Amino acid sequence: MKSRLAISVTLSGYIILGAYVVIEAIEYKAQVLIHFFFPTDSYILLFHIFILLTPFISTTLGYLVNERTKLLKSFIVSEEKYRDLYQNAPDGYHSIDTNGIFLDVNDTWLKMLGYERDEVVGKMKIIEILADDALKAFEKFFPVLKEKGYVENLEYDFRRKDGSLLPVLINVTAVYDKDGRFLRSRTVIRDNTAKKVYETQLMRAAEEWRATFDFMPLGALLIDRDFNIIRANKYIADITGIPLKEVVGKKCYEVIHGEPQHIKDCPLPAACDSYQTETLEYYEEKIGKHFIIQITPILDEEKRIIAFVHSLIDITDIKNKEEQMGKSRDAFFNMLKDLNFAHTQLKTLYTNLILAFANALDAKSPWTKGHSERVAGTSIAIAKEMGLKEEEIDLLRTAALLHDIGKIGTYDVILNKADKLTAEEFALVKEHPAKGEEILKPIKELVNIYPIIRSHHERVDGKGYPDRLKGEGIPLLSRIICVADSFDSMTADRPYRPASGREYAITELRRCSGTQFDPAVVEAFLRVLTQKRNS
Repeated sequence: MKSRLAISVTLSGYIILGAYVVIEAIEYKAQVLIHFFFPTDSYILLFHIFILLTPFISTTLGYLVNERTKLLKSFIVSEEKYRDLYQNAPDGYHSIDTNGIFLDVNDTWLKMLGYERDEVVGKMKIIEILADDALKAFEKFFPVLKEKGYVENLEYDFRRKDGSLLPVLINVTAVYDKDGRFLRSRTVIRDNTAKKVYETQLMRAAEEWRATFDFMPLGALLIDRDFNIIRANKYIADITGIPLKEVVGKKCYEVIHGEPQHIKDCPLPAACDSYQTETLEYYEEKIGKHFIIQITPILDEEKRIIAFVHSLIDITDIKNKEEQMGKSRDAFFNMLKDLNFAHTQLKTLYTNLILAFANALDAKSPWTKGHSERVAGTSIAIAKEMGLKEEEIDLLRTAALLHDIGKIGTYDVILNKADKLTAEEFALVKEHPAKGEEILKPIKELVNIYPIIRSHHERVDGKGYPDRLKGEGIPLLSRIICVADSFDSMTADRPYRPASGREYAITELRRCSGTQFDPAVVEAFLRVLTQKRNS
């Protein structure tokens, strides 16, 4: 894109040529071409040639003007970029003369130290912002700078305007005149705060590590490839009685075991071969202690062993406790045997008491003798066929044996009545599930069978008693006892009727499946009967 000046210069030649041709045409009219190209005077011919060349000359001058304009703009842009880079560089920059007066500073420098430019340039000396130690360092390096021409990686503190100190890293070069006299410095300063903080943290970490290493409750050594001790902690000095200064440089087996060579089964040679941590449990007779020795190789980037970490862990207390625990374990096992025997006896006593209780209940009437045991046996067979867990079967056995415990509160004359019961008498009989729950409530150990006994006369269609529960709302174990109880009642004689027979009972179970009885329980019971018939 051409500048306006370049366009004006270029057009001027064409305007001059056009204007001259018009003037000539007005003056000479039809003879204008003859006069223009064949004038009578040679000077006029030369002038006409110049006029003809004017557009070419103006075009050339316009091009040169345009190129100069672009070059000037490019220079200005470069100057602005340089100024922006200089002023906003990530590092501070300053220049001082031979007397230490600031000749120039960039914006970054001003931000780092909190000054305004007119406070610094041409007014302040560098010694005014140097901390005490930095001032001494400056007095040494400034003459060196003038003579040598550069000074690198100086570290000292500048004092900010607010009085706080700024750690800086300085690199300086000198500028000389043509006679080699020092004119000024070119100085780059970098905020060194992060590095100083990191160094402080590193030193603190090293001190903490050293304290941790020295006061670890176990022995720790660093050993070279020739088994010489590079470093050891205080624990090693304490158990060996050798000062730490004398430990360094000696062979590990000389210090730890007092031997001229490796002890038997020493894990150190094994670690040299395996390149992995090796362990040995060891008893040191000289001091009467048990140790676990661990050797871990340290590898370089090329997987070569450069050193070993040797740890020594005192397990004497553990060994002593193991021995005591061994004795205690034997005593404990003997106690368990006695306890297991006592538990077995107690469980047998519990089972026999429940059975005796059921037999006593059945003995109230000659018609019900053995009823509870038969119901329990049938219930358990159904439960096993349905895949119930052992603890559920144990619970079912107790509930089945005691399912009629509530009949203790029913008059014997009703239970043994040969005629059909009246509505009032049957109402009294229907109370026995709830009464059974009430009788057992004082026995907290039987809390899990309360709902089973209370619900063993409920029906899946909701027409049972005492709570008219329905379907899944009835405990599964109660539904199992209901089927077993009904089957035993139908296949045993009663004072008011003879036994109906096995086939009749099976027919009734099938007929009432889904109304009185749980279909799944009935099907399981029928499978049990089929298996018994086939066995």
